[in-house]
Amino acid sequence: MRSERDALMTPMPAQRQIDPRGIQLAWLLRIGVIVALVVVLGRVLQLQVAPSENLRSFVESRTSTGSMGATRGDLLDRRGRTLATTRMGYRVVVDPEGLRQVMKQDPTLLDQQIVALAGVLTTPPDQFAPEIIQKLVRNEQIAAMPPSDDRPSFSRYLRVGETLNQEQTQKLRELKSKGKLPAISIEHDPVREQTSANLMGSIVGKVAFAEDATNRSGVLGAEKLFNERLEGEDGSLTYVRDAKGRPLWIERGAWVDANKGQDVRLSIDLEIQRIVKDHLHWGMAQADAAGGRAIVINPHTGEILAMADELREIPGLAEVPWWDPESGQPRTMMPPVDEQPRYRVLRDDPMREVEPALAHNRVLEDVYEPGSTFKPFAWTLAKSQGLLPDDEVLDIKQKAIFTDYGRRIEDVYTYSDLNNWDAVIRYSSNIGMYQATQRLSFEDLHDMIRDLGFGSPTGIGLGGEASGIVTSQKNWTNYTQTSVGMGYEVSVTPIQMARAFSVFARQGELAGTLPEIRLTAVGDENKRGMLSEPAIVKRVFKAEAAQRTIKPMTTVAERMDATMQRQYPDLPLPRYTMFGKSGTSLIAMVPPEKGLLPPRGGRAYFEKQHHSSFIVAAPASDPQIVVLVVLDDIGPERVDDRHHYGSWVAGPVVRRIVEDTLPYLNVPSDIDQSPNTNH
Repeated sequence: MRSERDALMTPMPAQRQIDPRGIQLAWLLRIGVIVALVVVLGRVLQLQVAPSENLRSFVESRTSTGSMGATRGDLLDRRGRTLATTRMGYRVVVDPEGLRQVMKQDPTLLDQQIVALAGVLTTPPDQFAPEIIQKLVRNEQIAAMPPSDDRPSFSRYLRVGETLNQEQTQKLRELKSKGKLPAISIEHDPVREQTSANLMGSIVGKVAFAEDATNRSGVLGAEKLFNERLEGEDGSLTYVRDAKGRPLWIERGAWVDANKGQDVRLSIDLEIQRIVKDHLHWGMAQADAAGGRAIVINPHTGEILAMADELREIPGLAEVPWWDPESGQPRTMMPPVDEQPRYRVLRDDPMREVEPALAHNRVLEDVYEPGSTFKPFAWTLAKSQGLLPDDEVLDIKQKAIFTDYGRRIEDVYTYSDLNNWDAVIRYSSNIGMYQATQRLSFEDLHDMIRDLGFGSPTGIGLGGEASGIVTSQKNWTNYTQTSVGMGYEVSVTPIQMARAFSVFARQGELAGTLPEIRLTAVGDENKRGMLSEPAIVKRVFKAEAAQRTIKPMTTVAERMDATMQRQYPDLPLPRYTMFGKSGTSLIAMVPPEKGLLPPRGGRAYFEKQHHSSFIVAAPASDPQIVVLVVLDDIGPERVDDRHHYGSWVAGPVVRRIVEDTLPYLNVPSDIDQSPNTNH
């Protein structure tokens, strides 16, 4: 055998000689391929960057841009609890043209699909089936038209039914997997949900498709007010499609992320809102009232902590026989006062039964005459001008007087110690207020009312807010001067009244100033949904004049508490001091439609139906809240017993709200609860 050494010593065969022409040919081939690739890539780049006019429409038609919707921000209460948020749901989408095409092979397919959808959706078939049929008929009409540039496009997209839950979505997917729902797809659908609609529906509002809009946006309440902040910024995705419409690639920079909307923290506290609603319902039932309104604000920041509006069904209400002069019918005679039934005096609000967000917010929208709760304003103005000396002795022993211009002014009760200006507020004397306002000029009283914000919206920004009614300076008369001092001939909203009363509740140099009312929480802007915004204030009274009015109003609250203890002896004793004022006024006889007139003999007011209210600041030494309750249309038994006044019906509701709200806000009690203390 040959050894490994022998094998290594064997010479290698000579290599074949390489043809130099082959080498040149190979190099030329390589260079040609590279050049061709460069040309192709250059052409592709030219087609993408600057295609010719002939090709531009074809290239652009293969590029699609899809919107990436932004998630709407959340609405929060002042403590960060969610009031409204967005979740992803699903909706059924029908392709009417695709359905029309498959029906050519099976004409019964439409009936089959309607039956299948009816077995899954809660929306009745008679609501969604006509929409599908209408689109099919339209597409059939379009198909019958000769092809042309101006021929309408086929309908390819129709959303039907409600937003689906998980169970419904799964059933539809199973039907699709079995081929029973051709031309039907399921798409993602953002769903806006309220967590406490029964408590705050009309405040939070609603998200829907506004007129001529392609996307949902806020259309009512805070959803509308803060829509720009909540809605965020949509993203986009641009991609190139092949001839069959399938995505090919996404170019660099063609993806723009969506930015979630900002969260917004409202000033409303969900727990205080619940407290107010519960006690308002109690008060309405106790007074047999047809309606009730309440608002709680922070007088220092102007934040609305709670705002409630409730209606109560009263069976057997009579309709007012309003007269339309154009009807040709005779004008009805109003019955005598003693024979008048209990009329329906509050406007109907049927949509609140459909959805809480659709309810009118009567705290903002419906005016009333405030009655005696308005007296402290005129009293303070006269006091600030030095027109009501502390040492002046008044002579108000009679129950009624006639003014210099012949008007009768009457007090409900007479009091032996109604002989000083503090007693005028303490006993709510109409005669005393007449004497006070006679010392004021028309211009000063009118300007004070406007400075307090009456006659203008508060600027809170929620839709439908009323301005109220203030008699113009040129129409101001002696009669107006007297009426306004007693809280008549001026119409206000509860939100205006609560803000105005803050002039008495603010402390130090801010006493006598008016806060800016607001629906957003004040505080640390680093907290979720909260922004720091400067508060705007306006001075109406001198600080010392506003603080001087607190003394007689404290007595008013104490007298109300004594009345409440007689009515409800089982209620616990108060833990907080407060100062305030009661008010009672007849309900104005306002026609529901322009052009209608009251029956013959009808006056400006319903003579047996009343608004009763009570407004306070608490605790009296350092007010943290202002609370106003207005009960609308007190029951006739209360009126007959003369227990319909604000201190009898609205005052106890205010007291209960104060007693539950201040502990929740960690405000310490300022009343000694020892057994020897007199309350």
